[in-house]
Amino acid sequence: MSCQKLSRQSLHLVLSEGRCLYSLRHMDVSKLFYPSTAEALEAEAKAKMKKNGINKIGSIGRLPKPSIHYQPYTAPVSNPYSSISAFALVGESKNKILCSDAAGNTSIYNTELRSLIAMPELNSPKGPNYVAVSMPGAAAHAKSDFDNHTDSLYIMDMNPARSCCFEVLAYDPVGNWCWGPLPEPPFFEDPEYEAPLKARFTVVDGTRICVSTTTATYSFDTVTCEWNKVGDWVLPFKAEYVPELGLWLGLSDRGPYDLCTLDNLSTAVDSSPPTVQHVGKEFELPESWSQITRALVNLGSRRFCIANGFVIDNDQDEYEFNPVTVFTGVEVLPSEGVLRMIKHKSKCFITLIRFVL
Repeated sequence: MSCQKLSRQSLHLVLSEGRCLYSLRHMDVSKLFYPSTAEALEAEAKAKMKKNGINKIGSIGRLPKPSIHYQPYTAPVSNPYSSISAFALVGESKNKILCSDAAGNTSIYNTELRSLIAMPELNSPKGPNYVAVSMPGAAAHAKSDFDNHTDSLYIMDMNPARSCCFEVLAYDPVGNWCWGPLPEPPFFEDPEYEAPLKARFTVVDGTRICVSTTTATYSFDTVTCEWNKVGDWVLPFKAEYVPELGLWLGLSDRGPYDLCTLDNLSTAVDSSPPTVQHVGKEFELPESWSQITRALVNLGSRRFCIANGFVIDNDQDEYEFNPVTVFTGVEVLPSEGVLRMIKHKSKCFITLIRFVL
């Protein structure tokens, strides 16, 4: 079986360059895949015969050159904590990237046109623990794809201390981009609420945003702008619905390198928790490697990129920081009633990548 054309041709990588400067780079995802599934299976079989785990992880690559650099509007001298707080994709084309800083200033960079557009200021800054969801054609807010103004971006800070924790960027009927405040989630009213270490969320039926706290799951309807409590259970990981599979995919927290699916996910009140199914394990990790970041990116045609950030322990100096980011192309195929993960290629970069979009 030959590989079909991917709907995503590149990944967007955000790196910290020091002194509150960030770079945006774009990695060609075709280099993570073999021309066919058969070639991937042959390479996977050969890799399993090798004893050294590092050989299974992949070759060392060179980072692409930056296309643009970002720096917070507020000068570090006047605000030493000024930094980039959030990056998010806007729109179905995956070529528009919103950036916001700790002061709430926002802009959108179009990777195809290489243009930067200033956006209105957030009502309250967001991040670093936030939920960001782009809704193409969300009926309740978008009035007219960024070029035709049909995309809306929902962003919510999981910290209840913000004066406006939840808002949406949309094109209003008058003809302006604006951030509109939205009803805050009901779990903020709980005096015992604690923000989860990592935001776990997904989209259901194209219009409902599911968000989990440490104890329960809630749903926000982008059409009616209403919240409801789904149940006293939590999403096991951040997930994305994959139409070709009819399931939600994500990376399990319990098995850091495990790809899993969710089935029977509902936003109805008092719904039962979804069914979790293990799909595959990315690779065997060397003992000296510790994971610190992870991301799963849907590339289309049932192909995905798994990005993991690690630090490597140094036996000579325990305080030395040795970061590595590994990108792996995987394919998920139905096989006798279950899903099978087929690993293609991996690339290592000797650096820590802040965001993978």
